[in-house]
Amino acid sequence: MQRFDLVDSRTASAYPGHVIVVAGDDVKTTGELAIRGQSQGEAEPLEAAIHHALLVRLRDALLVAVQDDLGLWPSRLGDLVPWTP
Repeated sequence: MQRFDLVDSRTASAYPGHVIVVAGDDVKTTGELAIRGQSQGEAEPLEAAIHHALLVRLRDALLVAVQDDLGLWPSRLGDLVPWTP
């Protein structure tokens, strides 16, 4: 199972890697990948955002975190471990 760091709106800017910003609701959860803090401007299905983030990580070996201020992350997609700067 994949493990991701969990950041919030305050710690996301200090994270030394990429951040998947989770949004939406219980019916449709989306993710937007911020590569090195720069938003890509495209919300996509959460699983697609995770896949995109993992491909980017393969390319540059930077960490991937999740910002899930609404608590929408399903546990089936991996564990979230709180990250502190």
